[in-house]
Amino acid sequence: RSTQLRGGTGIFTGRLPFVWIGNNISNPGANPNLPSYQQSYFLNAMAADFKWPQIWTTNLAIDHMFPEDVLGTLEIIYGKDINAIYVRDANIGKVKGYLPAPDGRPVFSGPIYYSIGGADVIDNSSEGYNYSITAQFRKNFDFGLNTSLSYTYLEAKSLMKSTEIALAMFGENPTQGNPNKPYLSYSEFGNRNRIVASSTYRHEWSESWATSVGVFIEVAEGNRFSGAGGNRYSYIYSGDVNGDGQPTNDLIYIPRNQSEIIFDPYVDATGKTISAQDQWNAFNAFIEQDDYLKNNRGKIADRFGAINPWFSNMDLRLLQDFSFFMGTQKHTFQLSVDILNVANLLNSDWGVRQVANSAATSPLQVVKFTTQGAPVFNFNTILKNTFIDDPGVLSRWQMQVGIRYLFN
Repeated sequence: RSTQLRGGTGIFTGRLPFVWIGNNISNPGANPNLPSYQQSYFLNAMAADFKWPQIWTTNLAIDHMFPEDVLGTLEIIYGKDINAIYVRDANIGKVKGYLPAPDGRPVFSGPIYYSIGGADVIDNSSEGYNYSITAQFRKNFDFGLNTSLSYTYLEAKSLMKSTEIALAMFGENPTQGNPNKPYLSYSEFGNRNRIVASSTYRHEWSESWATSVGVFIEVAEGNRFSGAGGNRYSYIYSGDVNGDGQPTNDLIYIPRNQSEIIFDPYVDATGKTISAQDQWNAFNAFIEQDDYLKNNRGKIADRFGAINPWFSNMDLRLLQDFSFFMGTQKHTFQLSVDILNVANLLNSDWGVRQVANSAATSPLQVVKFTTQGAPVFNFNTILKNTFIDDPGVLSRWQMQVGIRYLFN
């Protein structure tokens, strides 16, 4: 009995944000009680056969006891969308042409009805999927030491970014072409590569006195999700390149050379004129310092194709047990001290994560179009690097102290 095979499969249905249903009621159409100049409005609707989110998830694992009591595990988890969610805007007009080569994406004629800010229809798709593969080794020693080491690779793809309301779900979903036909690309969440090591040691000095020390170490690619934004990011234009009425959803074309992009001179805050050549030199240097941009020249950027840098984290836990007996009853008070990101406590430069600068993920501003329909841009030459230090909680050390009373 040194090997076991285990697994399971199931179809899971979850609740959707009820704001989607509520918006069908609160955004039903024009309000005749308002003056005509105030009657720009949004519509929200659902496809007639709309179904709640549903995914088929399967896992399969094998555990094997190696010599020296080393327990190894290999586990695969696969999830396939049955009824994922995507949003389309029924008010986008027809395709009127295409951007000049090398971009070539479709250009739309604008909204069908200009008084409607958007007619968002929530619909289903089955195209998304995710899978993860984990290998782990564990060993427990007789003298009180327990250890574990694991590696996980994750890939997750979907049609849309995750957000709360349908309007933002559509308008903020980066697209390479037709926003009503979102393409399968990376999910914004999840660490692509993740290595985790842990170790705990407990020593009983006497029947009433015991000390435990635990260390947790994580090294991973892509910053952890912390409430706003994910681990991946997109490069988008500032401005509406394709005429769909959305100024923040068009993924940039990454030029091979200067002949594939047009810049317009501008005057900066100091009164200096920044020439088209100056902007190209600065933008080209910006591309070269970024691995994703440098390796994808001549392509339209992928939605969430770029990922935040690798980071490392170490947490420390100390436990001290104080025990005594009252008759035959044992009573224990346990004092705990947890220090998260302990490296940052030791040195303020350690344990600091990096994330993509919001200015860097929208580096090109659309200022006009040529008579041939090619977009013309401005690039802020101050922008030099993609990543900045993350000032959030995950880059700071934290400590918590607790006490617990145990009786049995």
